[in-house]
Amino acid sequence: MIFIRTLALVGFGVSAYLVWMKLTGQITSVVGCGGEGGCSNVLGSQWSQWFLIPVSAVSACFYLGVIVLTYKLSKSILTMAAFLLIMAAAWFMGLQVFVIKSFCPWCFTTHSIGILTAGVIFWKARAPFKARFFFAPLLLMSVLILGQIYGPKPKTYAFTAEAGIEKREEVKAHNEGKGRVVTFKDPAGRVVKTYRLGSVPLLGSPDAKYFLVKYFDYTCQSCRTMEEDLTALMQTYPGQVAVIVLPTPLNRACNPYLNSKIHDHENACELARLGLAVWRAQPESFEDAHEILFQRPPHSEASARAELQEIIAAEKLEAALKDPWIENVIKSNLEDYRALSSKRIEMPKLMIRGNKTMHGLSSSTEQFLKMIAKEFQLR
Repeated sequence: MIFIRTLALVGFGVSAYLVWMKLTGQITSVVGCGGEGGCSNVLGSQWSQWFLIPVSAVSACFYLGVIVLTYKLSKSILTMAAFLLIMAAAWFMGLQVFVIKSFCPWCFTTHSIGILTAGVIFWKARAPFKARFFFAPLLLMSVLILGQIYGPKPKTYAFTAEAGIEKREEVKAHNEGKGRVVTFKDPAGRVVKTYRLGSVPLLGSPDAKYFLVKYFDYTCQSCRTMEEDLTALMQTYPGQVAVIVLPTPLNRACNPYLNSKIHDHENACELARLGLAVWRAQPESFEDAHEILFQRPPHSEASARAELQEIIAAEKLEAALKDPWIENVIKSNLEDYRALSSKRIEMPKLMIRGNKTMHGLSSSTEQFLKMIAKEFQLR
C-alpha cells in the first residue's frame, strides 16, 4: 500500500498546486506551461469547475481519501475509487483534446497519476469484481458531468469602465495620417479615446456603423479564440461592425508594463512587428497576414517571415519593418494596455464603448454574439 499512498500523495500535491494557482488568479503563470496558454485555457474554462468549485480541489480531496482508505484496508471501496479515477481521467483528458483543444501538462499529470494509481489498486486489492464496483463510480461521474454541463458556469470575462485611457501625447500614433476618425465617449459625452482608421490596422469595413477595439497578442490562445468570435460577429452582421486590432505583446522585451503574474510569451514582440509591417506596407494583405500570425502552434519569427513572404515581397516587408511608425504604434498600444490593465490583467481586451471594456473571453461564440448584438442593437 506504500506505493498507492505515494502516488496519491503526489496526485494531491499537483492538485493542490492547481487549486492555489486558480484561487490566487495565477492561471497564466503556471510553471512549465509556456506562452501558448494551454494551462490558462484549461484552468479558466467552464470545465475547470463543478458548481463553481475548482475540480482540482475535488481531485485533491479525492486523493486524500484514497490515502485514508489504504489505512482502512477497504478493498471494495478502493476498487470503486480506482474505477472512478479512470473515468475521471478519461473525461478530463478527452475534454482537453476534443473540446478545449489546449494542453495543460499539470492537468495531464494529475490524470496520469490517477490512472497509474488505479492500476496499482487493481493489482494490490484483487477484489472479486462486482457490478457496484463499476456502476457506483459511473453514477458519481454522471453527477459531476451533468453538473459541469448544466450547473452554473464560471465567469471567464469581466467588464470595467475605463476613464484612465483618455488621450495623451504619447498615444498620438493612433491618430496620425488620413482617414475617418472613430471616437469613443463616456456617458457624459467626454472623449475617452480616438482612432484614425488610416493609422491603425482594421478588420472589416471602414464605413461600418459600430467599431470595437481589440488589444491582443498573437501568441495568446485566448486572443486567438476571440478572433474567431469577432469573425463570426462580422459574418453575422456584415458591414455593421468593424474591429480595430492593436497588437499588444506579452513579453517584457518590448512591454515594460507586463504584470508579474504573466510569463513572457515567446516571439510576441516579433510577431506584433510583422503584423504591423504588413499593414503599413500592404494593407490589402493584412487580413491574410493576421490569420497567418494567429496560427497554432505560435510561429517563430523565422517561420512567420517565411509564410508572410508568400503574400508580400520580402524586400517590401523588410523595408516596412524599419519604419519607426511600428515602434510608435506598439508603444501607444502598450500605454493603453497599462491603463486598461490597472484593474484586470486578462487578455484579450475589447473596448466596446468609451466606458466599457471587456477583459477575457465569453464562455461561447453564441454568448458573445448575443452580448454584442444587444449592446449595439444589431439586427
